[in-house]
Amino acid sequence: MKRFGIVILIAGLSIGSAQNLFPILGGQRSGTSIFSFLKIGVSARAVGMGEAVVALRQDAGSVYYNPATIAQFEISQMSTSRIQWPADINYDFAAFSSRVRGNHFIGVSAGILHMEPMMETTEYMPHGTGNYFMFQDRFIGLSYGVKMTDRFSFGLTLKHVQENLGGHDMSSVMIDLGTFYWTGFKSLRFSAALSNFGGQARPEGTYQKRIIDKSTGEEIVIESEFEQFSPPTVFRVGVAMEIISTSSQSLTGSFQLNHPVDNAENLVMGLEYILFKSLALRSGYKLNNEEEDISFGAGFYVPLGPVSLRIDYAFANFKHLSDPHRISLNIGF
Repeated sequence: MKRFGIVILIAGLSIGSAQNLFPILGGQRSGTSIFSFLKIGVSARAVGMGEAVVALRQDAGSVYYNPATIAQFEISQMSTSRIQWPADINYDFAAFSSRVRGNHFIGVSAGILHMEPMMETTEYMPHGTGNYFMFQDRFIGLSYGVKMTDRFSFGLTLKHVQENLGGHDMSSVMIDLGTFYWTGFKSLRFSAALSNFGGQARPEGTYQKRIIDKSTGEEIVIESEFEQFSPPTVFRVGVAMEIISTSSQSLTGSFQLNHPVDNAENLVMGLEYILFKSLALRSGYKLNNEEEDISFGAGFYVPLGPVSLRIDYAFANFKHLSDPHRISLNIGF
């Protein structure tokens, strides 16, 4: 009991001082990674809980946060999402997971961030040159999960990520690793996951760079390669437990610590209340996140015989940009 009290005290002090401590431990790293679209939450159910879902087995979309979750499902799952991002940008995501044999599971996921063709402008032609360019970010991943014991599962995802910005292509191969562990204390589970781990990447080709010739002092133009940058690797560790669990209702709470390589650490808390296995209400809060703080969501369960259907919606509050909206559809069979 004494040890438990000490843990609670330390956790309270950590949360209370997070606003001052976390920026010192990584705020200066902001904006130093590539493929930033991989940081966008893809599941409406997850975003409704502030994305504090690394220790939750929600649906096939959970593989995006922790690949070990696919080894926790008893039935096959399929999820699709549409995210309305600011500046008329859309993000489409889809995932599928299924048992292969025994305790072995596989999953496939893919996402594409896209926009309408944009007119090219220059300093001397601010109203457009008549030319248009495209921007797309996309990934496709193959996941494998294994249920090693009744309490512990492990998973990994190998994914190929690609970006096309006005004809400049950039690609990389990344890996996600995750674990899922039931502690044995009621429904408490503990999970950790490492996402978007890979080598540095740069756009293909070269560009013209203007420099000053040190010998003549004149400006010259040289062909230069693009610089390399690291992917947005993030380490997540979290816990979750059913606070209330009866035949008619349940309340799940989750707590998560995120450690990104390109920003300060942040804490996330989420709640999900389910009534009569038909209606779900969700809320989440991100502490020490400069752009996004509170989020809300709802879900509707539609039984269709042996097939389960769920429709989810999530709203996230952005401080500077327009608030994004997410809709997800999940099918279990």
